[in-house]
Amino acid sequence: MKFRLSHLGMLAFLLAGSPVTVNADEQKSLDVFYYALTDQYIASFKNDIDSLARKMNISLESFDANNDSGTQELQIANTLSNNKAKIVNLVRPEITESVIENCKKNNLRVIFFNRQPDIKLLDGYSKAWYVEGDSMLAGQMQAEMIISYIKANPQIDRNKDGRISTIILNGPEDHQATYLRTSAVTVKLFSEYNNIDITKLCGNFDSLKARGELENYVINNGIDKVELIISNNDAMALGALSVLNNEGFNTGNKKKNYIPVFGIDGVEPAIQAIKEGKLEGTLVNDTKEQARAILELAVAEEQDNHELGKKLNLKVWENGTVYIPYTKVINK
Repeated sequence: MKFRLSHLGMLAFLLAGSPVTVNADEQKSLDVFYYALTDQYIASFKNDIDSLARKMNISLESFDANNDSGTQELQIANTLSNNKAKIVNLVRPEITESVIENCKKNNLRVIFFNRQPDIKLLDGYSKAWYVEGDSMLAGQMQAEMIISYIKANPQIDRNKDGRISTIILNGPEDHQATYLRTSAVTVKLFSEYNNIDITKLCGNFDSLKARGELENYVINNGIDKVELIISNNDAMALGALSVLNNEGFNTGNKKKNYIPVFGIDGVEPAIQAIKEGKLEGTLVNDTKEQARAILELAVAEEQDNHELGKKLNLKVWENGTVYIPYTKVINK
């Protein structure tokens, strides 16, 4: 089974700057706070950050909050006196204010990533930034893949009722990426089609949770009421795939018992499933490029966002946000 990496991926690679290496006698030390390293995507992200930090001669100390915001607040508070910049993957956006205020009191740089902080609060501190893939663009690009698939595969309407029965697997309700990805993909799809029926299931970005939600839906409604699956991330898409496999679908033969499943993130198991003809498409969230932006923001001397943008070869918005483009990976 062939698969294709969009030319945008090569373009992003060519445009990306080279990481800055810190001299041995000027080695920087940074603290990195993760919301939960049990999350496959976050664990993979950590590997990219760790690998690049070694190349840049940066020492890291990592903390795992195990999805507990109280634990994360305490972890950050206990490290404020060490004068290290803080890199934070928030458990909940509600703790943005306390994180920024603590860093501000201690004149520390803070770089948020993956989970969006309260953006309004970034404006109040010139040493705070947020690095992420553009979730709205991700939803739009996901819709583009789906539209192309529907046009090429009118047989998607398996039960021939004139409608496309669609499941959207959402992330946590309070996660900004959930809202942006879901709203963007649905708006673009509805601009092209008026025969798409959508059922939203909350999988919390978790494979097992998504699997359970879809299993219950299939038990109550039947597999015939599932003709398209759109997932806010790859973990949930893979959870959905296990349900489809148990129903005899998506086993590698696209000509028989196949339901297109689209994810976001580009984790390795999803890429492999696309190669095997079991998933239809995903978007690579370039964690290596995000890691570069995060680490360079953390060790830079500059505070001016325009100057930082030139240094990173990326757009740094006035409020301190830096968006990294996605790349399509499609089952061909």
